[in-house]
Amino acid sequence: MPRAIILGGGISGLSCAHYLIRKDSKLEVLLLEGLGRCGGTLGSERADGFVLERGPNGFLDDVPDAADLARDLGLGERLLRASPQAKNRFIYSHGRLHALPMGPVAFLRSKILGIGGRLRVLLEPFCGPGQGEDESVASFGRRRIGDEATRAFLDPLVSGIFAGDVERLSLPSAFPKLAEMEARHGSLFRALRMARRERSRHAPSEKGESASTTPATTPASSQRSLQSFSGGLEELVEALTAEMGDRIRKNFAATSIAREGKGYAVVGNGGAREAGDALILAVPAYRAATLLAAPAPPLSLSLEAVPYAPIVVVCLGLPRASVEHPLDGYGFLVPRDQGLRMLGTIWSSTIFPPHAPAGMVSLRCIVGGARDTDAIDGSDEALLKLVEEELKPILGLRAPPTLTRIYRYAKGIPQYNVGHSKRLEAIERELWSLPGLFLAGNAYRGVGINDCVREARRKARAVLEFLRR
Repeated sequence: MPRAIILGGGISGLSCAHYLIRKDSKLEVLLLEGLGRCGGTLGSERADGFVLERGPNGFLDDVPDAADLARDLGLGERLLRASPQAKNRFIYSHGRLHALPMGPVAFLRSKILGIGGRLRVLLEPFCGPGQGEDESVASFGRRRIGDEATRAFLDPLVSGIFAGDVERLSLPSAFPKLAEMEARHGSLFRALRMARRERSRHAPSEKGESASTTPATTPASSQRSLQSFSGGLEELVEALTAEMGDRIRKNFAATSIAREGKGYAVVGNGGAREAGDALILAVPAYRAATLLAAPAPPLSLSLEAVPYAPIVVVCLGLPRASVEHPLDGYGFLVPRDQGLRMLGTIWSSTIFPPHAPAGMVSLRCIVGGARDTDAIDGSDEALLKLVEEELKPILGLRAPPTLTRIYRYAKGIPQYNVGHSKRLEAIERELWSLPGLFLAGNAYRGVGINDCVREARRKARAVLEFLRR
């Protein structure tokens, strides 16, 4: 009977195992996890009636991957969609919060940009196309919408998703849809107009068709929303772990990988050894690089070159009466030139009201990133003081939080900097000489939960094809 070993019990490894088991019930699957719990950075802590997310706070339903996985696991009725109250997004600019403009009129009235900056954005349809080369998000932004709009909008977008540096992050690797919009339509504005027409074409008719008949997961849908579960993302981890049962071995700290026959062996502390016909490394790129240093030096060097940004998640629980701001939205992002160290704050209890007790609010502040790498070294007291002092004038905090949690990730989010696509090409070439070895995770083709699940499903198919040869 063929055997597949998965190293790493985060969402990528767990999803790989799920799809392997569902596609081939006869395949022997073993998942090795170095810690005492699965999930990696994905997971929730439940304390005093709060649901606090350690890492990601949800997944979008504009693509079906994570939602379909949840339904596969019987969690469909547990899915929790973001409250309509969270539809507003805010940008911190010039000492206050500004609603992100959602249309042409709102944009022209917005004070986020000066008159010159707004006029420059309106010239976007008349800008020439790029050269088709890899370029930074900042370079793309200055070319299409000008420097002021790049600093005000694209900089915090990059911080909010990657905690990255807008000057270094690769547009086609990190935001392939933006690159595709320019390539196909020659203009972002024209691409958006085409998308609106497509949405209108797929909108419910006036013949009694309900909105629910338009799939929320189609690109043309206007139903895009963040989703989680009533008990937080930990529910997804718990369901995947339960499905695996005794196919999971926790506290298996891998120390090396070696070729064994036509397959691979994973060696752990104390000499424990597990071998399989196929091996999926669903661990961070830097961890895979260390394990592959001896059996595959060129691949190890390529993986080691993937940079990571440190992240600190500071969760606060407060009485609703102690926050003056209405918290009428998703939260806010902070452009780097606005003088704050926070990258942004998510209003968790507005997005998912069941994640906080009645009369309380839950906030998630993100600190660190590629341009503030020292933040990870701050003490808990210093980090709490930082976020409270920066939040107080913005949200009108009247009292200190009654609950705090701090989650630190020294290597939190992989950075798809310029040159990332060439690195992926090199990694793929090197894997050709290592049949039976596969890589999964957020270091390659997307950092979101949907991306990880989609890549895991793809790798599971590749493993099965390999084993059936």
